Amino acid sequence: MIFVPVARDGSLFHPDLVRGGKYQIGAKGEEQHFDNFDDALAALNAMPIPRWRRPNEQGHWGIVSGVAWQRVERQK
Repeated sequence: MIFVPVARDGSLFHPDLVRGGKYQIGAKGEEQHFDNFDDALAALNAMPIPRWRRPNEQGHWGIVSGVAWQRVERQK
């Protein structure tokens, strides 16, 4: 089990949020790119407000902010 951030819209940070082979996390203009989900998750844990990019319903990648943490089963 792991804890992942949850955005206000209910979306979770998860391993399928790879874009161009990288996870994009951080505030706009301060984004960091990680090749590895665990490294990206560790960096999100260290942020006062976790922020990450994810696609919306139209497929546009935007930044969301975490408002809570949820315990989920680690994907294999």
